[in-house]
Amino acid sequence: MKIDLHVHAKERSFCARDGEEEMIRAAIKRGLDGLAFTDHQRLVPPRRVAELNARYAPFCVFGGIEIRISGEDLLVLGLCDLSLETREWTYPDLHSFVRRRGGFLALAHPFRYRDWINVDVEKHPPDAIELRSKNIRAGDEARIRALGEWLGVRLLCNSDAHRAKDVGAFYNVLPRMVLDDKELVTVLKNGAVCSN
Repeated sequence: MKIDLHVHAKERSFCARDGEEEMIRAAIKRGLDGLAFTDHQRLVPPRRVAELNARYAPFCVFGGIEIRISGEDLLVLGLCDLSLETREWTYPDLHSFVRRRGGFLALAHPFRYRDWINVDVEKHPPDAIELRSKNIRAGDEARIRALGEWLGVRLLCNSDAHRAKDVGAFYNVLPRMVLDDKELVTVLKNGAVCSN
């Protein structure tokens, strides 16, 4: 299954230029099997995720969220809890919350804003780190790989698309199709392969 796990839509992310359906159609055109909307501080309502899945099946749509803490952006997948968008999080608290609830936590575009990571990933390692996206400089790949190896976490490739033309620029290959959040988290923790 080819999936882009970091996509924004203008319905919830003020910086996105295109809407959900434009993003989905672009992903399908590029040969992806699914995507996750991870809007800034906002979740996709579960009913809307269900509507999009019904309309675009067999393409799979997942909801997630991108949360900024101490200047770092973190993706949360597999959970739809409104406290994710309404609470002021510290990184240790978010890490603990995601772990207790069985979600998936990824550090998005490391080193984008500074030459260090501004949350304690050594004490609280995420499940994954983005290796490639539209917001990661090619020159940072070696140190991202080194950070992932040091922490013993998976590496992901996602577009961080804010426009339809960027969806699927980078994506992950899962070993099988997944149809719900629980399956997505299980498969991501056991073996996504960064592509492109």
